[in-house]
Amino acid sequence: LDTLQSPADRTKLESLHLREILDLRSAGEAARQPDAAVSGAHYQRICGMRYADGSEMDFSPAGIQRIAAEKAAYEAKAGHPVHDFYWFTDLYKQMPFGNPAYHELFRLLEEHRVPLLFHCTCGKDRTGIAAILILLALGASDETIVADFVQSNTCRKAEIEAFWAEHAEEIAARPEQKYFYLGISGVHPDDAPFVLDTIRQEYGTTDAYLEAEYGLT
Repeated sequence: LDTLQSPADRTKLESLHLREILDLRSAGEAARQPDAAVSGAHYQRICGMRYADGSEMDFSPAGIQRIAAEKAAYEAKAGHPVHDFYWFTDLYKQMPFGNPAYHELFRLLEEHRVPLLFHCTCGKDRTGIAAILILLALGASDETIVADFVQSNTCRKAEIEAFWAEHAEEIAARPEQKYFYLGISGVHPDDAPFVLDTIRQEYGTTDAYLEAEYGLT
């Protein structure tokens, strides 16, 4: 939201008559790019990606250092090196469970605090899983959920191609890196089915998950 500075942007944003803005970023991310106030909208920030100890996963320089340290510990436990792709996929496995940001999201929706805008930094990972869960609660099919999730790759096509160009030499030497980098600037198409499968493995059915996590029957 911090990029919406022009009069036209502000007019469009105000025309949505938002009641709630839920910021899924870490404190460090929000401090670097603070959301502009929107009249009539209540703002709150609850980080949607956390470490195992519950602390916020911050993508600041210091946060990146901690992520590297956490990855090293993860590799030590596994007993072998782990590609960044698998490390990040493991984060997707954690996010749908016991996540205070998503609990608050569903509380706001149940209390009809809408229109509601939820966002992170790129609007595809923390935000993407939030959208998956909302669609799941609405009874959308897996096919609809996956199609909505991968729409990020259409909307972020320019960013994805620029990132690939920036790492062209590495991709030429290691073609598998192209798919990895797709998940940095866009999303992996396999991630939405992975999240749905993880939920079903944990709870048996998505209905059981929605009731256990959010009290939805």
